[in-house]
Amino acid sequence: MSTLYALVTALIIVVIGVFLKIPVFLTLIVSLTLFSILVFNWRFPVIWLSAFNENMFIIIASLASAMYLAELFRSCKVSEKAISVLEYLSPKIASITIPALIGLLPMPAGAYISATLVNDIYIKGRLKGEDKTFINFWFRHIWITVWPLYQGVLLASYVLGWSVNEIVVINWPIFVTSILAGLIMSWRILPQYAVSSKETDISSLIHLWPFAIIALLNIGLKINIAISTIITVFLFTLIYRPGKRDHLRALKYSLNYSILAIIITSLIYSYSLSQSNVAVEIASLINYPEIACYLIPFLIVFATGFEFTYSAIALPVLISFINKRNILLMFLGGFTGSMLSPVHVCLILSAQYFKAELKKVYKYTIPATLLTTIISTIIAYTIYS
Repeated sequence: MSTLYALVTALIIVVIGVFLKIPVFLTLIVSLTLFSILVFNWRFPVIWLSAFNENMFIIIASLASAMYLAELFRSCKVSEKAISVLEYLSPKIASITIPALIGLLPMPAGAYISATLVNDIYIKGRLKGEDKTFINFWFRHIWITVWPLYQGVLLASYVLGWSVNEIVVINWPIFVTSILAGLIMSWRILPQYAVSSKETDISSLIHLWPFAIIALLNIGLKINIAISTIITVFLFTLIYRPGKRDHLRALKYSLNYSILAIIITSLIYSYSLSQSNVAVEIASLINYPEIACYLIPFLIVFATGFEFTYSAIALPVLISFINKRNILLMFLGGFTGSMLSPVHVCLILSAQYFKAELKKVYKYTIPATLLTTIISTIIAYTIYS
């Protein structure tokens, strides 16, 4: 069987699993195993073992430490003081800007952190679980095609030899239209908020310092995100002195076996795709470079759930087609694949935290993604003709 047919078959299994409410990590493992056997035959264990590299352990450590910090932050109640300021200024704006602010920090489980911070506001707005999940998940990811710290942008800059600024400037339509699409889909939800009449002290925003510290360590001092988050957890413990029970609860959340299984399986999936010729095969079947530049990143990210995989796997194959318009289409494919992927860990964590069914969240993400794709494509063909 060709690699492309193997991937399509594997992706169908993932979609069916989501709609049958089979645990995502089980669905993903079955999908990965089938793909690997069809493509690599019985050599696939060797491929899987090769995926256990330094990058995998950094991502796992980043995920676990981010979830640990989020749970400590919530259990110590300091988040309530900081969020109350934003809520007082505007509960509607706060419901969107809190996930967006956390999105400026490219870390695994970032949507889990924003979920714990913004949930009290969502509760006061009487939002359903799928409403909460969509707003938190969507606005957490509006930056991924334009923010210089995201791996997809950095990898594309390295592969193309272009400056990060050049790529960011090209991708602005995706950023703007994703915000517009998110607002349109959220419009009927947000007016349900009641304006807070409770006075608050604006100095309480100081309690958001852990995220500033992570940014300083990661961006300013170039310390990887896992170590930066662990250092921040240590500082948080020294300052707020959470109890033993708080630490045990945070440890339980950070070592959630199903989430760790999804991360590990997705990383193996990503590595397996990079070792196959799927991107080359898709490109050879498509006569229109623009379609290839959108479709290949979409399929790769949809399969793995990691938005940066298209730069590592698809871009080297598509490099002969690259111009400004096709760069935008490539990032658009990666963005939409990420927002629709049922194995995207941020979507899974948000749905799990808000007790929402994944398939119900798609009534928001599918229209928002379609709207983003249509408007961004029109702009791409208008200004990059």
